[in-house]
Amino acid sequence: MKQLRFFVVLFCLIFLSTAAAAQNTVAVMPFEGKEIRNWYLDRSQMIAGITEALTDRLAELESVKVVERGRLHEIIEEQDFGQSGRVDTFTAAEIGRLLGADFLIMGTVTAIEVSEAGGIQFGPLRAQGTTAKVNLSMRVVATETGEILGSAQSSGKHLGASFRVSDLMGLSFASEAFKDSVLGQALTKSVEELVERFEEMYVNWDADSIDLVGNIVAIVGDKYILNLGQVHQINRGDRFSVYQMVDVPGIAKPVEIPMGTLRVISVDEEASVAESENADFEVGYIVHKE
Repeated sequence: MKQLRFFVVLFCLIFLSTAAAAQNTVAVMPFEGKEIRNWYLDRSQMIAGITEALTDRLAELESVKVVERGRLHEIIEEQDFGQSGRVDTFTAAEIGRLLGADFLIMGTVTAIEVSEAGGIQFGPLRAQGTTAKVNLSMRVVATETGEILGSAQSSGKHLGASFRVSDLMGLSFASEAFKDSVLGQALTKSVEELVERFEEMYVNWDADSIDLVGNIVAIVGDKYILNLGQVHQINRGDRFSVYQMVDVPGIAKPVEIPMGTLRVISVDEEASVAESENADFEVGYIVHKE
């Protein structure tokens, strides 16, 4: 009987450790908030609140582990990355490695609108309504390679009783009064939809189908150091297409601009050295294995 109990406990421990190991770790960068300009709520408080709301919602998923917000804040401050959330894929990969995260989420508030809607009918009574809309977008970066695995957008709308935007003045983002407001409920819906989009992408990611993508991390003379090496199955003679990532207004995903090609001349365990075949490149450029 004791022997049976031992094997049952051992099986449970193995099962739990295997399940935990299957989880990937996700970190959520502070959202960008260019659209938060004329609101009575404090802009920095709202940015922090939206980031916190998405982080907390992702933490409820069983498939991923989420980096604590305090730890992310420490890394950003210690490494002087800035708080805007605007990081290129090279920086994202570096932040992810420091955090031990597999994926980094970079989000943007693309629209916040509150407007009068048609009247709301309550039996014989009719009241003026207010519609709030919050649009969010995100990019998911694989921190090992700096590759953008996917992007998604969400739009949360809510119709409620009429109120003045000035009614938000002095409200804390975390307060129940804000959460119950038309704007607060629209934001909740937008965050929920963004998490749904993340889950849809996450379950469809297949490590074997992801292109091998890295970065130029250093330049020594006319040689380029890549953050891909033997552990990534890189060999001498391999060629890479080089791209510059450019943010274009109105497009959620950065545009890849072809810049030329590289050929690997030596390989270390986690890095390789390459020579340019036709152009000059810069640190941070993306490389795709051909």
